[in-house]
Amino acid sequence: MTRPHPRPWHQKSIFGPGRRRPLNREGRARFRYLLNTHHRARRLSRATRDVGEALLRRLGTDGHCDPAQATLAEDAACCGRTVRRAISRLRDLGLLDWQLRLIRAGWRVEQTSNQYQLFISEQPALPFPPCGGQRGREIRRNIVITTPAVTGYDVEAAGAALRQRQNVIQQKLLLKRATR
Repeated sequence: MTRPHPRPWHQKSIFGPGRRRPLNREGRARFRYLLNTHHRARRLSRATRDVGEALLRRLGTDGHCDPAQATLAEDAACCGRTVRRAISRLRDLGLLDWQLRLIRAGWRVEQTSNQYQLFISEQPALPFPPCGGQRGREIRRNIVITTPAVTGYDVEAAGAALRQRQNVIQQKLLLKRATR
């Protein structure tokens, strides 16, 4: 039976500079493309995309990337809590990972910073999700063409309800004109 780590917050922590993952020009362009693609597919918010851009700007040529969350918040023009949510969302999508960097301070261990690593997946970007918007389109004669996803739709009952609403609106307009 495996025992849990005595201090789970230190489980993935390291001493020293941490792993470096440099990105060349094409890698940076690919990361930026993945950020924009996920943003257009609504998997990333604007603020999360901006935090990813800020991380990319702070990435050194040797792969050194350890900005403070307050620095990322300032670069992305958002708050620290948004940065924390953004980096966890980027990790969920497989674009980012980080390690806690520790130092010894006497008998204690303190965290100095996080070492961020930007990842570029070799797989193509995920397809765009369906919009979930209109299920049909109107044509010139106001005939609604519905898709097979709409089942159990009673056209006659809907038409009757619309006619009833139209009559109520017309009566209100007539009363308004009569009182003038």
